[in-house]
Amino acid sequence: MADQEMLVLVDENDNEIGVDTRENCHSGNGKRHRAYTVLLFHRGEMLLQRRSSKKLLWPGAWDVSYTSHVYPGESYHQASARKALQELNARVGDLEDVHSFVYFAPQGGNAENEFCRVLVGDFDGKIIPNPGEIMAVRWAAPSEIKAELETHPERFTPWFKLSFEGLLKNPAASRYGA
Repeated sequence: MADQEMLVLVDENDNEIGVDTRENCHSGNGKRHRAYTVLLFHRGEMLLQRRSSKKLLWPGAWDVSYTSHVYPGESYHQASARKALQELNARVGDLEDVHSFVYFAPQGGNAENEFCRVLVGDFDGKIIPNPGEIMAVRWAAPSEIKAELETHPERFTPWFKLSFEGLLKNPAASRYGA
């Protein structure tokens, strides 16, 4: 089991209650685990990524700038710095924690069952997307994103809408043009 990715199991208040493999956390109805989404902005536009067609859940859907899980012993900010390098080959500065939510989203025989924090920040816009994780990227103004979410919500991951709406409810949204 040493080579398996281990995730932190949590309750609805983000209290740690154990660890389990990534596979077990997403099989069937899943097990609630710690996750985060990151919304990155540059010059008033947000970076969106289109998930690789090889992804288990929501392949090819438009997603947040990047998202992942917190490993045992890691903070949300440590996890987000690790994943920024892995998915975007980007270095991001301090990210602001603007929202959190619990959600369950089944797809086929698998599911997301997560306590998710939404981290937001500005960065220099320099990225080299990892093709194993991302099939495309685009930049969009918050007003464009809001309009597309209203007309074509099926194009996005379930957690995208929850993350974006969480940002819009936060006073920090105005700093990012949202």
